[in-house]
Parts: sequence; structure tokens; C-alpha cells
Amino acid sequence: MTIEVMEIESQQADDTQQSKRFQSLQYRYLSVYLVVMGADWLQGPYLYKLYQSYGFDLVQIAFLFLTGFVSGAIGGTAAGSLADSWGRRRGCLLFCVTSLTSLFLRLRSYYPLLFLSHVLSGMAASMQYSVFEAWYVAEHTSQNLPSDWMARTFGKGTFLNGLVAIIAGIVANGVVDLWGYTAPFVVSMGLVMVAAGMITSSWGENFGESGSGKIQLTRTLMDGLHTLWRDSNILVLGAAQTVFECAMYIFVLLYTPAIENAAAIYVGTDEKSQELPLGYLFSTMMFAVMMGSLTFQALERRSSLAATTSSSSTLLRVVSWFTKDRLLISALTLACASFSAMVYNQSTSLPILAIAYHVFEFSTGLYYPSLSSLKAEVIPEETRAAVMTLLRIPMNIGVGIIMWHVDDLSTSMMWAICALMTMTGTALMITKYRPKLPQQQ
Repeated sequence: MTIEVMEIESQQADDTQQSKRFQSLQYRYLSVYLVVMGADWLQGPYLYKLYQSYGFDLVQIAFLFLTGFVSGAIGGTAAGSLADSWGRRRGCLLFCVTSLTSLFLRLRSYYPLLFLSHVLSGMAASMQYSVFEAWYVAEHTSQNLPSDWMARTFGKGTFLNGLVAIIAGIVANGVVDLWGYTAPFVVSMGLVMVAAGMITSSWGENFGESGSGKIQLTRTLMDGLHTLWRDSNILVLGAAQTVFECAMYIFVLLYTPAIENAAAIYVGTDEKSQELPLGYLFSTMMFAVMMGSLTFQALERRSSLAATTSSSSTLLRVVSWFTKDRLLISALTLACASFSAMVYNQSTSLPILAIAYHVFEFSTGLYYPSLSSLKAEVIPEETRAAVMTLLRIPMNIGVGIIMWHVDDLSTSMMWAICALMTMTGTALMITKYRPKLPQQQ
């Protein structure tokens, strides 16, 4: 009996230490992640208005966006892939330098400088959505923490990211009222510098290729392509990411002029459309993202619990259906429904258009932790950053092609394209994705 008690106490002590290591890692990752995302969110509400204030029209602004996506597909892929061999911590610091330079250039109304700014921001975006996550997954794995705990971090990160975005929208609205459209970008520069300091002081280095540290771009990219070719699940997730994020970035470009036009029709005057509190609208949409991430956390945890119990409860059986792949399917389906509503109401019903915006943002809150958790399960550690940046190439190209024709397509047609893309993603996930069995995880 004494031996059994000692074994139980030892196991409890191990569990406590494991939980502490997880919480420490989660804090180090999320603190940097949220500062970086705060810097990004500050730019969202007023980027279109900033360029409009510089005197540029929709086509010129769309070309700047296009430049960023092309840059992300080419330069960002190279920079992000290097992180596997050069070091993911170094990759994150390179993101900070690139992003800071881009923001500084954005403060001038000279179009060639803005073009260069978007070349750099496109590279930074590819690193932002690959290298940081790759660093965390590598640290989580190296500390022998349970793999299913990664979903907790991604779900919590998406929830807190929504909270940060709400605050960023309010702050952006306030500083614009005080100092003009460039003010949010100056504050964003300060946050990027804070993030660089936190990475330098609290993050260790990790690599995809053991014992590496040399720049081996060709080899890293070839290994990443080989990984993609071998695993159809990664390709399906890449397709889902492509269609959802294509739609998301088109939404980012168009939601401001679309709702301003709808507001002008709704109230019967052009002047009112200029008084929309875009920062506050942005905050409420980010609240919807938070609700989506909370829904993911609640359903994912209960689904995992239901899968390990033998209860015949109807509620548990229903909850157990919401696995991570099905939550991603739900996100794509909701996005399709919201874009379909935008098609028919973008110029006739301001309230329905606003509701559709928030439903889409709710689906975004479901999408990010679902996709991140699934990618963490299926992408091999040694090529993680390379594969994740390669998966962004089709998205960058897709958005670029659509934005190239922004002057030829109506807003309703753009929303219809987004609805079709997300519907295609839903169909691919349902028919082609093959989730691992519990005993294989």
C-alpha cells in the first residue's frame, strides 16, 4: 500500500511539473504572439482610410495589397522556409525588423515608398503566420508535453487575440481622432519593438533540421515539397487555408467601402458614410472572433472528453461529433453563408450586412485554432516552417489574381467569389480529409 501511495504521489508531482512547464511555455509564446497581433490589428481599421487620405483610389490601393501578396508568395516563402535551418527565433526577429521598416515607410504618402512597404509587409505576413507557430510547436514537442494540449494554446490564443483586437480597434479610433490616420501605425511600430525585446530576452532557439544553423534554402524547400507530396491531409488543409484566407483578405480590402456605400444608401446621404466609427465596428467584429474561439475551446474540450468516456448520453454523443476537423468544416460553412448574405444585402440592408460581417468574424474565431491544431498534428517537425510557408503560396497568388481584377468586378461579385471558395473548402474537407484515429494520435 505504501508503494502504491508513493507511486500516486510521484505521478501527481510529475503532472504538476508538467502543467507548470506548459503554463510557462504558453505564457512566453502568447505574450509575444499577442503583442505582435496587437501591432497588426492596429493597422486594420484605418489602412484603407490612410491611403484614401493620401489621395489614392480603390485600384491604386488594391495594387498595393496585391504587391504584398505577391511578395508574400515569393520573398515571404523564402524567408519563412529559412527558419527551419537558420533558426525559428531568428526568423521571428527578422519578422520584427521587416515589419518595423514596412510601418515606417507607410507614414509617407509617396507611392513608390508605399509599394516597397507592401513588399516588406508581404514578407513579414508570411513569417508572422508560420515561424511563430513553428517555434511554439517545436518547443512544446521538445518538452514532451501532451500533443493535445497544443489545441488549448491555439484556442486560448485566438480568444485573447480577439480581445487584443477589440482593444486595438478602440485605441485606433481614439488616436486617429487625436492625431490623424498615421497615428495607429506609429503605435504599431512601438509594439513591434516591444515584441522584439521579448523574443530576445525570453525565447530560446530551435531548428527543424537537427544540428543545423546554416542557411539551406533549396534543401529546406525541397524537403517541404516532398512532405506535401506524401501526405494528402496536408494538401487538403492547405486548400482549406487557401480558400478561407483568400476570402478573408478580400473581406479586409472591401468591408470598409462596402459598408460605407451601404450606409450612404441606408441613410440617404453620402456625408453620413464618412462618419462611421470604423474602429468601434472593428472592435465589435473582433468580439465575434472571441466568441468563435470560445466556442472552439468549449466544443473541442468536451469532444475530447466525450471520446474517452462510454456514456450513452445524447448530449455527449452530439458534442463528441465536434472534432477539430469538423469544427474547421463548420467555420468554412458559416463563412460561405455569411458571404452569401453579403451578396444579396451589401447595398440594400445595412443591418443584415453588419450581421453577415460578424458571422464571418465568428467563423474566423473557429477557423484559426481548428486549422492550427490540425496542422500541428499532421506536419512533420523537421520541415514545419517550410511546409507552412509553402501552404501560403496559393493563397497569396489567389488573392493577387482577384485583386488584379478588382476594378472589373463589382463588390457583389467579389462576395460571390468568396462564397464559392469557402463552399469549395467545405466540400474538400468533407470528402478528402481523413482524420487520424484516436489510438494513432
